[in-house]
Amino acid sequence: MAGSSLFANLARAAKVLALLLFFLPWVTVSCSTEALEQMQREAAQSAPQLAMRPPSLGAGIPIADASGLNMALGHVRMLLPNMPTDTGPPPASRTEAPPTSSQPPTVPIEIGVIAGAALILLALLASFLLKGTAGAIAGLGGSVLALGALCYSVFVSYPPAVRAAFAAHNPSGTGGSERAPTPDQIAQILGVKTAAGFWLVLVALALAILFNALALRKPGTAATPSAGT
Repeated sequence: MAGSSLFANLARAAKVLALLLFFLPWVTVSCSTEALEQMQREAAQSAPQLAMRPPSLGAGIPIADASGLNMALGHVRMLLPNMPTDTGPPPASRTEAPPTSSQPPTVPIEIGVIAGAALILLALLASFLLKGTAGAIAGLGGSVLALGALCYSVFVSYPPAVRAAFAAHNPSGTGGSERAPTPDQIAQILGVKTAAGFWLVLVALALAILFNALALRKPGTAATPSAGT
């Protein structure tokens, strides 16, 4: 039917869009300035000369981001490869992000993102190879599984992995202070938040699921003419 074919094509377009959105940023890694200020206040208790309260710089400083493709490959893109330290108040009285080197940390490959991309691609291929109801069911099931795999990876698996990677990558003795943050402190002050690209992927997959479900609907029975006409 024309209606089922239209919905099937719309579902295919939504899956293609979801794959293209893998190139947009999905997550942003930021440094919590509130946690940094707390660390400096604790350090000031043992060093009275550092007792000056640093100015607040907001909720967080973005230091890196990663697209869906980056997550699948185990990469991050550093937004602040070298934190400037030659402007503003002296380092002892200023809130600074943890020192980072010119090389990004090694982040584990996200199997969930790879599985999600593979499921979207398989669902797309199945919608061309299988006709009618079978293609719609394959597209619907693949989109649902892909959505679950991507959500698990971004919300559950990736945040602790990227914090551990940055903590292990912490260079010692490069922050202009006598005592560099410990790996545990680095993990505590880093936040991993979802970016707009990931939410757009979820919307695209939700649309693919909706269109596949509509393609499964049988057309209504046409009204039969009365016996006297």
